[in-house]
Amino acid sequence: MSNFKLISRPLGTIQCYVLQRDDGAELEILSGYGGGLNAWRVPATSQQFLDLLFGYREGDDIYKMGPDTNAGCRLAPFPGRTAYAKFTWSGNTYALINNVSWAPHALHGFLQNKEWKFESFENDSESCTAVFTCDWPGAFAGFPFPFKATNKVTFTGESYTVEASVQNIGKALMPYSEGWHPYYSLGEKVDCLKMTLPESKLALLDQADLPTGNFKDDTRFVGGRAIGDEFINDCFCLGGDFSSATAQSQTQAHVFLEGSAGKLDIWQQAGQGQYNAIQIYTPPTRASIAIEPMTSEPDALNHHRGLIEIPPEDSRKFTFGTKFLKK
Repeated sequence: MSNFKLISRPLGTIQCYVLQRDDGAELEILSGYGGGLNAWRVPATSQQFLDLLFGYREGDDIYKMGPDTNAGCRLAPFPGRTAYAKFTWSGNTYALINNVSWAPHALHGFLQNKEWKFESFENDSESCTAVFTCDWPGAFAGFPFPFKATNKVTFTGESYTVEASVQNIGKALMPYSEGWHPYYSLGEKVDCLKMTLPESKLALLDQADLPTGNFKDDTRFVGGRAIGDEFINDCFCLGGDFSSATAQSQTQAHVFLEGSAGKLDIWQQAGQGQYNAIQIYTPPTRASIAIEPMTSEPDALNHHRGLIEIPPEDSRKFTFGTKFLKK
């Protein structure tokens, strides 16, 4: 039997909440910047903790690294690139903001640097749950579709689960896609880690790093193997039983990451209108790896594959999580 508590622990001037178990295991939620999953610490020995998430450790880090990493944040109403910062919907063309210096695209939606409101905290002897919300008012002409986003985060110490929901609070049918951007670490270079992926197809890209609509089988990690020195910046799209599952028969897709300290079981709920793609990225430091649940490959607002249409007042829910298995 465990006890859990909620701690307010700002990171510099940015509000941060900590879900903490009585043995010190904790999950940081950076509510003041994107609602990001910022750190996950579990006891490694009686004296040391293992941090399973890469995030911001100093207040200044957020402003220096945040625009490039988007570490731990929810990506909505589109994850990844939207081509040339524009899209067409219902006969209208909308201009977004080119928010990166290295490409002419719009990246990762609008919520990744916004402040999220703390709503509630509950706990029992097995887990605790915190709820955060963020409203998009729709006042921006580039995406005039207001919505309310909610993150319900449940933490046990050895695992976390995120139930991400969105409600269309406008008067028009809303185009929508989403994802998350957690960076995982097992205390060693990713080169030494073994990764196992579910069966999937690789989304092929053009010279502007945009999906072409073509796919190919990719079995590099299906059986599990060491990442080694391989650079990965790819979107793996689930198919077959994963993407065709209905609301009554939704299934989980799992990525396993294994190192000397233990194993991470990184899962996402797949099925119709769910997280049916996995974006994976190995940053230059090789100290962590981004394993991102997404509803489709990038640029869904333009190609419409996996695009979710939400009528006024309707809601959608998406779920993912991770469990740590200590060696």
